[in-house]
Amino acid sequence: MQGENEDIKIVKIVTITVVSMFLGIVLIILTFILLPKLLGGSGRIQYMKEREIKLAQKELQEKYGEEFIIRDVYSRSPATLCVHCSPASNEEIVFRAEIFRDGRGVEFDEYIEGIVARKIEKEIEDELKKYYNSVFVQVYLTSEMVQHSGEPDREVDGIKDITPEEYVKRFDPLMCRVDIGIDAKEGNEHLEEEYAFYESMREKISNQEMVPLYVVYCHMDAELQEWCNNYFTQYSEAPGIYTGKRAECNKMEFDCSAEGIGITYDEFQTMREGLGENE
Repeated sequence: MQGENEDIKIVKIVTITVVSMFLGIVLIILTFILLPKLLGGSGRIQYMKEREIKLAQKELQEKYGEEFIIRDVYSRSPATLCVHCSPASNEEIVFRAEIFRDGRGVEFDEYIEGIVARKIEKEIEDELKKYYNSVFVQVYLTSEMVQHSGEPDREVDGIKDITPEEYVKRFDPLMCRVDIGIDAKEGNEHLEEEYAFYESMREKISNQEMVPLYVVYCHMDAELQEWCNNYFTQYSEAPGIYTGKRAECNKMEFDCSAEGIGITYDEFQTMREGLGENE
């Protein structure tokens, strides 16, 4: 009799265990099925991303006193979020920022660099559009203050009106790379004027201490130029797919600094005329 009671106890324990495991599995399944619907279709991931976007917007607004649009947000470390964003007042400016997850504020950002980069881009775009049906221009600018030891307190008053010359004096730039996409098969009758533009930029650098330019011309058809222009409405830098597309293009490169242009006009002409060949 006692043995039968023990057998019954064992059966009950096993039954309870099996039922509990079954209910646990059902609960997990229901969680993954129902939670995404409750949270707008993408579940916990979407909820977390919306929370991260709100955090980034809050921290940037507190720093600069204006509203920002978050283009993309992702994680590079457990402590920080990386965001690509734009000021709501000028969506053509796209920059990168690192935000502390715990609400301590902005670790660093390149808003000032984005403002200056867009001004340099506009100057180059306006010139090159005189000679080409369409162009792609992307400027990547960074400073000593951004690259090293996080971000110290940087003056932010009046930054919307900052010029490249003022930026150089205040923020110690490290580099300014200019990617230019043109259809090099469109013609070369304007190369003297084009080279003269870089000579004027060199004089500006020399006389007003503007940041030196590292210029990369890429042969791109209109379709690829449009893709690149659209890509950089979302991202301020692109180590991924853009880099791959750029690597497949024929390229010519030169420096434009206070010391001079890194190639002579004859070299510029030869390289430019060969830019669209063999593709």
